[in-house]
Amino acid sequence: MRNLQLEAAIWNLFSSTDFFNGVAQECDDTLTWFGSLAVSKKVSNFGRNNQIFEKIKQRRNEFRRGAELAALGDYQLIWGIAGAITGDIRGMLDQPLRSWMTDAEYDEFFDVRMGSIIRYSESICRALNNTMIGLDYLDNSDSDDSERSDDDDGFPGAEIAEWYEDFNEDERGKVFCALPNPLPNYAIDRSIACKTGDEVPWTGVWYPTTGLEFHSLTFAVKGMKMQPVYKVVKTTDELRTPEWMFPPPETLAVATVWHPVVPAAHQAEKNEQLWAKAGQPCPKAGLWQPTDPGVQARKYEVGDKMLNLGSAQGLTVWLWIADR
Repeated sequence: MRNLQLEAAIWNLFSSTDFFNGVAQECDDTLTWFGSLAVSKKVSNFGRNNQIFEKIKQRRNEFRRGAELAALGDYQLIWGIAGAITGDIRGMLDQPLRSWMTDAEYDEFFDVRMGSIIRYSESICRALNNTMIGLDYLDNSDSDDSERSDDDDGFPGAEIAEWYEDFNEDERGKVFCALPNPLPNYAIDRSIACKTGDEVPWTGVWYPTTGLEFHSLTFAVKGMKMQPVYKVVKTTDELRTPEWMFPPPETLAVATVWHPVVPAAHQAEKNEQLWAKAGQPCPKAGLWQPTDPGVQARKYEVGDKMLNLGSAQGLTVWLWIADR
């Protein structure tokens, strides 16, 4: 049985500015550790080591800037930087760090500290991949990327829960970003719908009308084009061979309709109808619709006197319908 509350909470975590700032802090901690170790070892030729230090410092600053931009609705930088980290690591592996690090220090640097940065970065990439490029693959079926059009670059099926379980604690026993306890109670807002290919009206986690069996939630960004949903047609277990123990699931891109996944308290508040009678002060600014048939809605500000339109039922009753 799929756990919507758990999966939605993890999607929200991996796409949050707190999480983006978390990887920046991990870079900062690694800088402190690396610099202190080099000083304690009296490394005379900092040369290439300094290049490593400066690269981590650059990424720290970029992650922080990416978090700031994401808070404003622009996820391009944070997604791009998260995707660049693996290449950075490959470059660092070519440097002669073993000439001044012990085996234990070398392992801590790459396996623990840089490993933590990679786990953060891969989680960010996978949370953002499909909103950034999912529709591009689907729309370019005749391009060189046509064989990628059905690939889910996010978290196929229920994979995000397992990923979080594996990710959340490193070799030091350090917990990165714990989920709220108890988990938030989420609800599907079916009053808002967005089809694959349409412009996304709201940034956040979305639920597909296909349901979650063999499918997943997703994260989508306002102003981008809505992605397809991906159906798992063959699982990792079904594709596993002695030569390839952990192949990615085989998936199929399907156009669908998506609905936002929002805190249940917010949904309940939204579903409560706000009424006011003629002569009363307006309790909430926005557009109000009278119950009289065929009468146009009017705008009111807080404190405005609600008008009496001479309703056949007596005093006119108004229903709040929108902010503006």
